Amino acid sequence: MDHNDRQAIEGLFHKLATVEQSAPARDAEAEAFISQRIGRQPGAPYFMAQTIVVQEQALEQAQARIEQLESQVRQGGGAQQGGFFGKLFGGASAPAAPRRPVAPPAQAGGGGFLAGAAQTAMGVAGGMMLANAIGGMFAGEAEAAEAPAEDDMGFDDGGFDDSEF
Repeated sequence: MDHNDRQAIEGLFHKLATVEQSAPARDAEAEAFISQRIGRQPGAPYFMAQTIVVQEQALEQAQARIEQLESQVRQGGGAQQGGFFGKLFGGASAPAAPRRPVAPPAQAGGGGFLAGAAQTAMGVAGGMMLANAIGGMFAGEAEAAEAPAEDDMGFDDGGFDDSEF
């Protein structure tokens, strides 16, 4: 663990302490269930902390991008003149905003807390996406069992024969 790892973990627990002081009473049943799950998966708090840190960084980057775009709109960068054809023929349009490179996640040489945080968060997010996709495959059984659309036999197609296609 390096200085950045320690700083990220300290920051997380400082925020959690602030929330704990001002939060309403916790749900006892949910708290017991979480404790039970952590008892079965003792490494879970470590991975949860990594996931929270990465998600927090992603939210900060998204907020900065939103503020940048809102600033461009306020300054008139979002309004374009000249219409569709004006753009085609070199009409007035706002210059493209330079793209800011996304900062790669902090990584220590041999590993560490932050080095594995992005991978952990991607694994959690990827697992959630996969579960949602699989759930969607089975959720629409009634839709999948629908009868195919009827063929328009006997419909006057005006002399065109579609069977060759």
